[in-house]
This record gives sequence, C-alpha cells and structure tokens, in this order.
Amino acid sequence: MGVAGLVTAATNVVNAFADRKEDAVNQPSRVFWIDQIGLPGTITSLLVLYGMAIAASILLGPLFMLVLAVGIFNSIFYSLRPLRFKARPLASLVSFSGAVGLAFLSGVSVMGSVNLLNPVFLLLTYFMFTYGTVKNLPDYSGDKKAGTKTSATIFHSLANAVRFSGILLFTPYILLSVFIAVGSLAPIYLADLGMGLIFAVIFFGMLKAKSSQELEKAHTFGFFYAISFILFTLVLTSPTLASIIVILSAYLWTLLVSRVSLDSRVENRDWEKPRRKKT
Repeated sequence: MGVAGLVTAATNVVNAFADRKEDAVNQPSRVFWIDQIGLPGTITSLLVLYGMAIAASILLGPLFMLVLAVGIFNSIFYSLRPLRFKARPLASLVSFSGAVGLAFLSGVSVMGSVNLLNPVFLLLTYFMFTYGTVKNLPDYSGDKKAGTKTSATIFHSLANAVRFSGILLFTPYILLSVFIAVGSLAPIYLADLGMGLIFAVIFFGMLKAKSSQELEKAHTFGFFYAISFILFTLVLTSPTLASIIVILSAYLWTLLVSRVSLDSRVENRDWEKPRRKKT
C-alpha cells in the first residue's frame, strides 16, 4: 500500500506538470501551484517519490519490482509525451485501469506468481476501466474549450457522454454474472450485485446534473462507490479479520483525505467563473 501511495503521488505530479497547457485554459489554479514548484522542484519530487517506491520494492522480490516497473512506466506516460496515453480516449481508459489492475498484480506478486487470467483481477481492472469515463464528465465544457479529446468530449453533447458512461458502468455487473455463471467466481460474489443500488442512485444523479458543479458532486460520490466496490470485492476474496481491518483502514484514509482541501479539482471550475458572474 505504501509503494502504491508513492507511485500515485508521483503520477499526480507528472499529470499536473504535463497538463500545464490545458489547465491554463481549463483550470488556471492548477497552473499556479505547479509554477510555484518549478521544473527543478518537480523533477526532485519525482526522483524522491519514485526512488522511495523502488527502494521499498527491493524487499518484496524481483516479480514485484517487475510489476512496479510497468506501473512507473504507465504512471509517467499516462500524461507525458511522446506517448501521452490520456490524449487518446481508449488508451487513457486502459492506462487509468492500471491504477487498480497493476496494484492488484503487485499484491499477488509477493506470493511468487502472477495470473493475468485471475477473474478478480479481470473484474476489478475492467471496473476501473469503465469508471474512468466518469472522471472526465465534470471537465466536459472546459476540455471542449481547451480542445482536449477525452472519453466525454468525443460526444457532441454532455448528455450523450453521461448516458454512455452510465451504460458502460453497468457492464461490470454483466461480467460479474458471467464469471459466477461459468464457475470462475464463487456464489459469494453475488453480494457485489448489491452495489448496483448505489450505482443506480449515482447514475440518476448524473442524469439530473445541470452543471459541472453538480457533476463534480456526482463524481465525488462515484469515487466512493468505486472504492467501495473494489474493497468489498477484495473482502469477499479474503473474508478474514486481518483483510477487513486493512481494507477498512484504506477506506478511512481515503475518506480522511477527501475531507482535506488539497485537491485542485475543486467544484467551482475556473473557466466557469466569468459565466457565473454574468448571471
């Protein structure tokens, strides 16, 4: 978890630096903070974060280090040119799903083997792939203005982007049902279907949203829905007291971080301020 946290932090730094041009149009407040750090500070922070992750991985074996290397590659080139996965909608979603998929593989790699056909790995990775469409919805108008191509802006209207995202978000439940039907997953995983009620509430909230602020709120609830689905599935995979404590700790940490206003993804979009002042 510590290594994953370091790589995630580094990914956010790379993303903020690489998106400076787009953020200058979309959300100038992000540009302010990256300018305060500067290029030398950015490089130093990345060397420290990635260096600490690599140093910790030495204790976890060569297979873990291999998965970590793939994770760092994905972390850097999600935003950074020349690959810049996020510039292509499909590649962006695949790369985004690695946040969960690669973390899962790193966890099982310490046992000495990695199974890419593990149904839990496939389910959680695909779930994150579909959820990746939600994070682009609040930025639809700003990304359109900045000329940024995302899984949302490929649609001519925000309403169509929301409908597409909702339909895609439902498909992991189909995959889950198929895995259970063919015996790849035990019947206990049927409990995941209960998450569908939360999904329905969030989806209808997205449909009713009339502004980026409302979509950001839906995205916030959607984030906790995604975390809850992933963590609950992991509990079903290993329903022990130790795993429950670890997973609850991760959930509480996420909740704590969400209460601290350190994220530049504020609900009041910078590019919306002039429009709101006129009303």
